[in-house]
Amino acid sequence: MEQQVTPEQVKEKILEIYKSNDAISIASTGGEYSPWILGAYFASDGLTIYCFLETAGKTYRNIFLNKNIAISISKNDAMQDFLQGKGTIEMLPNEDDEKVRGMILEKMPWFKTYTPVAPCKITINKFFVTSLQNGWFPAKVLEQ
Repeated sequence: MEQQVTPEQVKEKILEIYKSNDAISIASTGGEYSPWILGAYFASDGLTIYCFLETAGKTYRNIFLNKNIAISISKNDAMQDFLQGKGTIEMLPNEDDEKVRGMILEKMPWFKTYTPVAPCKITINKFFVTSLQNGWFPAKVLEQ
């Protein structure tokens, strides 16, 4: 008999995965380079993800045409807990650069940017969380 997993347990696992990973993969579509996958460093506030996009990048151009994205956060090892999700990405005003940079620096003190970037916020409306260790296969789903 399969054990019941509560939404709160899934949320706790998401936050644990956020904390134990520095990078996120973001899939976008819309522009000339569609689909496109970007790797970026990220921080979070609750389930909301914050990162920077290179202003001359393909993902940046894609999201102005289509804000719908998919994400993956993992250690590239299916034996380690990982998550996938779908949601939207929103560019933040330049005034939020310091706030987002501060969040990322708190998590990764070595973080630097080398090209012009802009802050963004990712809101996931459907998470898929896999934990083989906990028997969460197929993935447990959390919608918000």
